[in-house]
Amino acid sequence: MAGGLPKQSNAFHRLPDARIAIIASMWHAQCVDKMIDRAHRELLAIEVKAENIKVHRVPGSLELPFAARVLFDAEPRLDAIIAFGVILKGATGHDETVMQQVVHGFGLVSDRFGKPIVNEVIGVSDITDAVKRSDESDLNKGLEAVFAVSEILYWAQSVKKSSSPGTGSVGFGGQNS
Repeated sequence: MAGGLPKQSNAFHRLPDARIAIIASMWHAQCVDKMIDRAHRELLAIEVKAENIKVHRVPGSLELPFAARVLFDAEPRLDAIIAFGVILKGATGHDETVMQQVVHGFGLVSDRFGKPIVNEVIGVSDITDAVKRSDESDLNKGLEAVFAVSEILYWAQSVKKSSSPGTGSVGFGGQNS
């Protein structure tokens, strides 16, 4: 972790029409739940409607890319996914394999659907590292996730607008606004 975010949360882009799914691993729920809670609060603060935020739980981090694919297939109007998980370093190296598969899987799903997946699956050597990244400070990964989703969706919307002159602005969910 390099430090603070490039913007304060009150300067995040507003996304009143966005549809966001949060997917999360059931492992290390004491930390993951706090990341989800922070992300949910921050999404509401940038005007995402409560009914447009859905939380889904899967067994572990390895299942998160599959969950992302299922959600994008099932909900074509979904704009982005935020993923949370904690992978604790172990003695066998399994943690590295899981992390690589998660990152690779998210890349494949994001490419397939042309939609962003904000990856906040964190690998830690000690659970205290995950506790620090899920506390009420600005280090909470839920805050970081909302920063990333607000920036990438705003950027994508502006690119679509500038490449479609005369067609009106492109809103979230694939509808013209």
